[in-house]
Formats: sequence, structure tokens, C-alpha cells
Amino acid sequence: MMSLRYRLRGFKLVAMLVESDGQHSSSFRRTRIRAGEGTQDEKWLQTLLFARPDLVILDRMEADAGAFVPIARELPLAREGGVVFLDILGISRSGRLVLVECKLWRNPQARREVIAQILEYAALARGLSYGDLTAKVRQSTARRSSANPMYELARQKWPDLDESVFVDAVSRSLDLGDFHLIVAGDGIRSDLHAISDHLNASGLAAARFSLLEIQLWKDDQDRTLIVPSVPVRTEVIQQRVLMTETGRPLRIEETGDDVAEASEQVVDPEQAKQRTSNRIFWQSFIDTVKFDHPDQPVPRHGGNNWVRVPLPKPVKWMTAYRSRDKLGLFLALSDDEGFAFYEWLEGQADALRQESGLPLTFEQGPSGSNKGQVSLTVPKAELVDDIAQLEWLREGANRLVTLFRPLISRWVEQAA
Repeated sequence: MMSLRYRLRGFKLVAMLVESDGQHSSSFRRTRIRAGEGTQDEKWLQTLLFARPDLVILDRMEADAGAFVPIARELPLAREGGVVFLDILGISRSGRLVLVECKLWRNPQARREVIAQILEYAALARGLSYGDLTAKVRQSTARRSSANPMYELARQKWPDLDESVFVDAVSRSLDLGDFHLIVAGDGIRSDLHAISDHLNASGLAAARFSLLEIQLWKDDQDRTLIVPSVPVRTEVIQQRVLMTETGRPLRIEETGDDVAEASEQVVDPEQAKQRTSNRIFWQSFIDTVKFDHPDQPVPRHGGNNWVRVPLPKPVKWMTAYRSRDKLGLFLALSDDEGFAFYEWLEGQADALRQESGLPLTFEQGPSGSNKGQVSLTVPKAELVDDIAQLEWLREGANRLVTLFRPLISRWVEQAA
């Protein structure tokens, strides 16, 4: 038998290779990580995952998520009444922060507690700026003299990483609470109802929650095989997110009347695969769209298959979306101020179409609703693939931002 050996604080990790005939040359039996038995406790698990980040199989939890890079251990997070410590803070190539909490799942109470715990850590992290997090990382690592320790650690894994793009992506992750939350344990027996209750009670809008099972197998020579796995029933909750005017999530509500039914719909593999594909598409849009207007912020993820392009009040943002049969961009204007701006735009509709060269559509809501929408759409059938769709969305978003930002400034000045 061929084997690959690593050492971690005197503990032998064996990556076993299978012989060509498909048979193992040694028999392995499942064992458990148990508190109090030498160094194989929760602290041992934390040390293992930090030293061997390839065991955090992020790409198995979310398609195309790529590798996981650990940033800091025991990261302090301040809360009312004291400080708590996150086991592991890491990051993916896309700039999404990864929060890992290690727990030996001895009983249902421990499972419920660790879920609440990691959600609390995520809520505390969401209140940090990039500078705040950088300071904490400096304090928690040996990189106090480093100007940008998170970027430097990530760049060791991905040498082509652009610093400004990375900083913007991490800042968005913090601002929106767009984290990947992972509970790592020694034998995941997920209490789905408890997970649903805790997630639904949290204030996290974009976070994804995964369970990571670390299996230990021993042979008669006391060698250990460590196998990471993701339970089939990892829970992802379908949510509707309510936002503040600044685009921050307020709270989460169920999209359906029956929690169990909604959960089953999301667990469906085909639906989960499609949602992941949609997010990859829009991440590509966010990463590649270029705006001629120098003051235009980057777009942000919204919900499944749409993003928001921030704009000043009274617009707040422009929505870019894909549906089953079309792609589009629109400004949804409501309340007294927003509707007044819509009416002002509608009065210039022909001039705006001529100036932009775009077939803009102006639609008012029902009488008395004080709602209006300016939109640009294209049938999906006219765009042969994702590349063509991205090109249309990038071009349309840039042209509409260039058209509307000066109009917003002029209207605000006139209304003052």
C-alpha cells in the first residue's frame, strides 16, 4: 500500500491510497474524537483544520467555491457584557468570509447551542468594517507589522489576486453578512428543526450554513485516516430579506406558510444546483462590470438571480435580474419623493430614449399607489449563452447609470 503521511503535534495523519485491484491493504475502523482523551478534543480539531485547510472542503459545500484559506484562530469579537472567540476565521477566493466553529456533538443540546453560537459570531462580525477586522487579525496573529494581513495570506494561495478587488469583496461580505458558516464536528446528527429555528430567528440575510463532519478511522497499526464529509441534509433555508435604506438586512421571514415544505424545496438537489449557478453568474457580473461614472459603487448581491446596483436617493438602487424568459434592469420608484422623481422622468421619456439609445419602458402602478418603474428588458431567446447575457447586462447597466446619475443630481438640486 502507498501512503502519504503528515504530522501534527505528534499525531500521525495518513492519507491512504487504494491499490489497483480496488482493495485496501489494511482494515480501518471508525472511531470518535472524544474530549479528555489525549489531545483529540475540540481544541485539537480546531488546530487540525487550521493547519490542514484542505480538510475544509468548501467546494463540496458550494459549487465552485474553491479553496479555503485560514486567516486567524480564536478571533476576539466584542459583545455586550464581554468578549467571545471565533474558532477559525477564513476566506474563499471570491472574498466571502468563512466562519468555522468546532464542536464535539455529544448531545442535542450541544448541537443547538453551537448553531446559536456561530450565528451570534456572524452577527457580531457583520458590524465590522474592513479596517476593524484587519486590526483584529493583526492582534490575533503574528502579522502586526503587515499593512494588509488578510490579503497577504490570501495571496499566498492565489498569487494573481488583485488587492483592491479583494478588499472590496471582503467589505461587501462584512456589510451584507454574506458569510459561509461552518460547524465542524465528529459525527453530524443534524437536528433540522433546531437549525431552522435558529436560522429563521437570526438577522443574517445572505449567510450560508453548512455542516462539516470529520471522520476518524483507525487500523490495527494505530494509524489514523481522517476523512472530511458534508452531510447530505445540510440545511439551506429559503428566505425573504427585508433591507434598510442603506441596503443592510433587517430580519428574515419565511417565504412560505409551511417551514418544513419550504425547507424540502430548497434541499432539492436540482434547485440548490440552480441557485448556486445563478450566484456564480451574478458574481461574474459584479466582478467584471465597468462603469464610466467614477462615483458608481460596485453592484451587490440581492436574492436568487438578481443584484442591486446602488444609486443615490430617491432611487436607492437599480435592479438587474434574469427570469425564465427575459433579462432586465429597472428602477422601482415609490413613496412621495420617489414617485415625484418618476413623474419628472416620465415627462422626458422620449428625450431619455433618444439620449440613451435604449428602448426604455415607463410604467405607473395602480392609481393612488405612488409607484412607478423605468425598465429595460430583452427576451432571453435573443442571447445565446451566459457570455452574451453578461455582455448585455454590463452594457445596459453602465449606460443606465451614465444616464440616470446626472438626472438624479439635477432633480435633487431643483427640489432643494
